This record gives sequence, structure tokens and C-alpha cells, in this order.
Amino acid sequence: MLPVTDYVSACKEFSHKEFSRKEHLQDESPQDRFDSPMLTLIAEKLGQKRFDLWFGHDTQCVCSAEKVTFYVQSDHTSKLILRYCKKEINEAVQELFGESLPIDFVVKPPPKTEPKKPPVVPSIPVPIQATSTSPLGTLFKQVGQGRNIGVENGTGYNETGQNREKFGRRFASLSTFLEGLSNRLACRAADLAIHHPGQINPIYIFGPTSVGKTHLLEGIWSAVRKKSSRRLPLYMTAEQFLSSFVETIRPGSGQDRSQSFRSRFNGISHLLIDDIQLFARAASTQTEFLQVFDMLRSQGIQLVFTGDRPLKELPLRNELLHRLESGMVCGIELPERDLTLRICENLIRQRELPMEAEVCRLIASRFGVHARQVSGALNRLHAVYLTNREPITVAVAEEALSDLLRLNRRDVRLSDISKIVCETFELSEESLRSKSRVKQIATPRALAMWLARKYTQSALSEIGVYFGNHSHSSVISAQRRIDRKIGTDKTIAETIQRIEQALGS
Repeated sequence: MLPVTDYVSACKEFSHKEFSRKEHLQDESPQDRFDSPMLTLIAEKLGQKRFDLWFGHDTQCVCSAEKVTFYVQSDHTSKLILRYCKKEINEAVQELFGESLPIDFVVKPPPKTEPKKPPVVPSIPVPIQATSTSPLGTLFKQVGQGRNIGVENGTGYNETGQNREKFGRRFASLSTFLEGLSNRLACRAADLAIHHPGQINPIYIFGPTSVGKTHLLEGIWSAVRKKSSRRLPLYMTAEQFLSSFVETIRPGSGQDRSQSFRSRFNGISHLLIDDIQLFARAASTQTEFLQVFDMLRSQGIQLVFTGDRPLKELPLRNELLHRLESGMVCGIELPERDLTLRICENLIRQRELPMEAEVCRLIASRFGVHARQVSGALNRLHAVYLTNREPITVAVAEEALSDLLRLNRRDVRLSDISKIVCETFELSEESLRSKSRVKQIATPRALAMWLARKYTQSALSEIGVYFGNHSHSSVISAQRRIDRKIGTDKTIAETIQRIEQALGS
């Protein structure tokens, strides 16, 4: 058995792993911090999908020199964890302590409920009433207006002042940008651009729509602007760069037109351009952009650009692509489930919206592909709340978002169901799709057929053939058998719920 000091050291080492939940550490007690690596290691062994399936978001773990205790929501959850995760738990205990320890499960008491107080998402503050005289109140907290520097009339001028209407929109801040596995590299690139300008030049950030590229670029602008007042950063879109250049070279604008355009970039600390894929529309603009690029990089000015695709897919001149390749290229992927949930919670805080935790998870799972979809769904729910002045429950959310939920419902295929059922019951797909009548295989197969009937448009015969070349009557029989078990076996009901969450349905 490891001494306590060695266990603490081991826990600290695990807490720095890529998989650790470090975003939650600030809210935990010191003892919780030392115990969280146990769940981290178990999740690493199970894989993220299986860990979420069995442990969910509510299971806690406390370790001592005598035993390892898991705090779960119900006795059924403990039975499922012991049945499907016992091997990985024992391996994790052996790794951390050097020997086996007893495993204990404790059912957490249900939280005390006060019907008169609206339920809220954990870690989301209780909402305050809107003070606006409007009958609908306000959707957002009032944010103090500060000094803003933007792009004037689309020309790309780098100006100062406090007139928001004159100097453009309010820029986003990095303090509101949530970091996750999908955008971690881009966040590190932003840090380099802010604190070590010119050392890695240029930086190109790419990704699909609504993953935070513009937010990150504006956040760099805001951080640099706050850090220094001598030389100012310049943010502009590719469209504004193009418009400014066209305005400069129009007839009657003078002899040395290119030089006049380039002089507008004198004295800046950073050049930040959004959506450079739009330069593909004008060859002359690419030529001028190349000249500005070389001029600023030779002066050590930090260059940061964003686009909607990888470099090899950008329809730009080879000279430009080679220069972009010489710096740092990093992509932002669609947010993972945990990041989507945190984005949703953050947006709920801004709206001061009373909401059940399950509603937040519903929105994150069904609208989590794009942050804008999450925001749109919450805007609709907030309008419902401001009308009824009642907390948003799952039933209210499903009714208010019914049309959006139908539109955003992911198409579930037979292969999706087969994969998740196999992961849940630790079976191979060959076993699941065999004709074996062994209970350990027949029950998961019947459950897979039941899910296929519920979530796909496949015919009975197609489902039967896919899951082991069975007849359509076998599919009907499997469906009836699962329907009966749902009413009598809570374990089956919980398993189905977890699988449906994994399917995103």
C-alpha cells in the first residue's frame, strides 16, 4: 500500500493529465482534489463514452487507506457500475495504491426540495428579477459600456474614442471564451499572440462556423488593447480589407495609391483579419495583401488570421499559402459534450434563467453542434419564462422547442445503435449480430432491435436481417419483451436512458 504522501503525489500527477477535469477543481475541497484522479483514471480506461454512460455527471469518489467509496444516485446505478466497470475500477485502484482495496457504494440522499423556489442548474446562480419597465423585462444582464475601438465605416481605420455607434460593435473578451479539448491549441496560439507578439508569425486559425474563431480574434484585440496604449491592434474582416483597398484605388484617388493604402497600417501592434478565404474573389486584393503581409512581418508586427477551412483547401495564391504555412496553423473542432454543456451553463448565467439541470443537458445534447443554436434555443426559452414567470422544466422546454428539436434530431442508423449497445454491454458486433440465444447476448440484441424500431425508419425485415438474419416476427417479439421489462426492471429502464443519451436522442 502506498503511503498517504505517495498517494497525494500520484494524484497530483494524474490531475495534470489531458483527461483531467481541471475546470472543476476550483470548486472542490482539498480532499476532493486528491480523490478526483481515481475517476480520471477510470474514465481513461473506459473511454469517455462508456464512462459517461455508466458514471454520468453525478457520481463522486472518495478514497482512504482502507477502501474506495463511490457516491451514486441510486442502487441501480451501483449495480450497473459493478456489472460493467468492475475490472477497470480494480485496475485503477491497483495502479494508484499498489494493491487491491475494498470497493464500496453509497447512495446519496435525495436533495431537499422546496417547491416554491425554482430549480436551477448546478453552479448557476439563482436568477434575479429583471428591472426593466418593459413587460418582457430584459434577456441579458446590463454590461457597462467601456471604451471601444473598431473599424470605422468599413475602411479599417485604427481609431480611438468612446462613441460606440461611430466606432463599431463591442468586441468580445477572452474571459468569456471557454476552453476545451476542441480549441485548446487555438487558445495557446492566442496567448502567444498576446504575450509574445511576433515570435510565431503568422498564426492561422481555421474551423467550421460557430466554433469561436471570431470570438478568439476579438479576444486577442481586447487583451492587447488593454495591455498597451502606445501601439494599437487593428481588427478587420477580409471584406473590410477588400472594401478599403477598392476605395483607395478608385479613379481620382492619386498616383501612389498602393503606398497610400499601406500607410494605413503604420503604427499598429497586431493585424487581425477574419475570414481570409474571401480573398479568393479578387486576385488584385491578394497581391496587395501579400505586400502588406511582408511589410508588417518584417517589422515584427503580429499577424493573426482566421478562415473556414484548412490551408490546403484555401483558394489562394501559392505565395500566400507558403507564408501562412511558415507560421502556426491550428484548427478548432466542433465542441465536445463537456464544453457544450459549459457553454450552455454560461449562456444561462448571462440570461439569469431559472432552469432544471436536465433542460440544460437536453439543450447541450440536441443543439450542441453550434453554439449559435444553443443560444437560439435559450433565447426562446427565456421568452417563455418572461411571459409565464415560471421555471423552465423539461416538459416546458420540449413543448417550446418542439419544432427545433425535430429539425435538429440526428439521424440514427442501425450501425449507431449496434455500436453503442456493444460498448454498453461489452460485446463484439459479431456476437450481437449472431443467432446465439445466450442471455448475455439475446437481451442486448433484443434491446438493439427495440431501439431500432423507435429511432430508425428501417422495416422489420431490415432490422431482423441486420441483427443476425432474424425474421420480422423475432423483431416484434423482442420489442414486446423489452416493453414488458421497462415496466418491471428499473435496470433496463436506466440502461435505455443512458443509451438514448449517447445516441443524442
